[in-house]
Amino acid sequence: MRRTTSGRSRPSHRRLRAARRWAPTLPVVTGAVAIVVMITVLLVVTRPPGPSGAPAPVAGPSAPAHPAPGSLAPGPLVPQAGALFGAWVEPSTGFTVSDLEASITQLEHELGRKLAIDQLYAPWAAPLPLAVAGWDLSRGSIPMISWGGAPTDLIAEGRYDAQIRARALQLRALHGPVMLRWFAEMDGTANAANAVSPESFIAAWRHIHEIFTSVGVTNVLWVWCPNAFNFATGYAQEFYPGKDFVDWVGADGYNWAPGRPGSQWTSFAEIFSSFYQWGVSSGKPLLIGEYGVLEGAPGQKAAWFTQADRQLRTRFAAIRAVVYFDSDHQNFDWRVTTSPTAFSAFRAFATDPYFRARPAG
Repeated sequence: MRRTTSGRSRPSHRRLRAARRWAPTLPVVTGAVAIVVMITVLLVVTRPPGPSGAPAPVAGPSAPAHPAPGSLAPGPLVPQAGALFGAWVEPSTGFTVSDLEASITQLEHELGRKLAIDQLYAPWAAPLPLAVAGWDLSRGSIPMISWGGAPTDLIAEGRYDAQIRARALQLRALHGPVMLRWFAEMDGTANAANAVSPESFIAAWRHIHEIFTSVGVTNVLWVWCPNAFNFATGYAQEFYPGKDFVDWVGADGYNWAPGRPGSQWTSFAEIFSSFYQWGVSSGKPLLIGEYGVLEGAPGQKAAWFTQADRQLRTRFAAIRAVVYFDSDHQNFDWRVTTSPTAFSAFRAFATDPYFRARPAG
């Protein structure tokens, strides 16, 4: 079948662990992910749908040649050099605004740097995480809100216009740049009912975009982000809304071995090469919306981070932002603190000068 099974499902409501399996010897306020379904006065925080259950990708072709100097796609927030570094950081203590903020600042303390992008999640009908987004902006980080999907045929026919308009006005009122990643992984089987079809998804995307434009929203950057594994077949590309409706082109991808039976250990380059080959032709800056790696043999996760750092710098120059999925989610522990060696390698990755880039303008 052309459509590869995603297997993505809603997270269970099991109790989150009270602390990380391992954390650096620093004054710790534990923090890392899953996302929310809990209301506070200022914010509803919602657990993210989690990484796609896609089959381990077949090793893709080598990435295209390094783009020539000056040929990288321009765009809003794109740094002059290097790539923006961000994460979704799961709180382990609760899901209030203060819990989210504490989880982010704790990871930043452990890394010794501020995140350029803070990923946040909200289901379609839930309030957007405006309080945390405003806090991000006040401290010089960019909030990237992953807003959940809904039946795209109903969106396109105007059923949700009042809600969309209200969300647009709320984001406009933040008076700062917000990356909006609507209906990520729309191409996955688990999202098929809401996506309806590529044509319906595109109509819905453009309808939402047009409503935002009609109320004068100029601070929202549109991030389109299907599954990385579906670029090899061409299926992901069928959902592309068009260059006039997208600011950043992204993809989500994971190394599922050894946690899932039958999965093979897969490098960053193998996961994202097909996406990259198509993405560079789009003329848009590229972004990794979610990525993660599990512990394998001793030192293997650390080596994966080190290799990803090098591959991004030398083979994937058109990727201008990467956002890690720092979560112990449904028994798949993607957190960067699963071992001292993994954390040390991730910290070296995060503090590489190439990833110290800050958003432009």
